[in-house]
Amino acid sequence: MRISKWMIGLIVLSVIGTGLIYPYLPAHVPSHWNISGEIDDYQPKLFVFFTALLPFLIYMMMIFLPKIDPKRDAYQKHQKAYQATATILAIFLIFIHWITLMAALGYPVDVGMMVRLGVAVLFVVLGNYLSQVRQNYFFGIKTPWTLANEQVWKKTHRMGGYVFVLLGILTGVTAFFNNQAAFFVMIGGLIIGVAFIFVYSYVIYKKIAG
Repeated sequence: MRISKWMIGLIVLSVIGTGLIYPYLPAHVPSHWNISGEIDDYQPKLFVFFTALLPFLIYMMMIFLPKIDPKRDAYQKHQKAYQATATILAIFLIFIHWITLMAALGYPVDVGMMVRLGVAVLFVVLGNYLSQVRQNYFFGIKTPWTLANEQVWKKTHRMGGYVFVLLGILTGVTAFFNNQAAFFVMIGGLIIGVAFIFVYSYVIYKKIAG
C-alpha cells in the first residue's frame, strides 16, 4: 500500500490542532461513555495526544502488515480496497478524537449518536469493498474455511459485503434512538451479522469441499 500524503497531512493537522487547544482542556478529559451516553471514565488530559496519534499508528501498521504476510501478492489485487479501508479507518479515529475533544471542552455533543453515525459510515464503506479482498492472513474475514479454500473466501466476502452494508444502515438508523435502545439494537445486529457470516463460510465450505 502506498503512503497517502494527504492522509498523513490530515493526521498532522489533527495533531497540531490538538496541541493548539491543549491549554484550554480541563485537567481530565472524558475517555469512556456508558450505554446511556453518560461519561463514566476520565484520563489526564495528556491522554489526548495518544488518541491524536492513534490514527497514525494504525495507518502505519496497515502499511507494514502486507510486507510480512506470506500471501503479500494478494495486496496487489485488492490494493484499492486495502487503501480505502486504511483511509476510512484513520478518518474514523480522527473523527472520534475530535468528538471527544469537543465533549471535553464542554460543547453539547451527543457522543453516542455521533459515534454510531461514524460506525455506520465505516461499515458501509467496508461492505462496499469487501468483495474485492483476496485471500491473505491479515485483512478480511478469516475463518478456518475461508483460509482453507479460495472459493469459499470469495463467496464469504461477497456475502459479507452485503452484511456489512446492512449493519451500517442499521447502525445509522440507531443513531436516532435513545442511547440504551440504540446500543442493544446495534450490538445485537453486529452479533447476528458476525455469526451469520461465520456459519455461512462453513456451509459454503461443506458444499464445495465436501
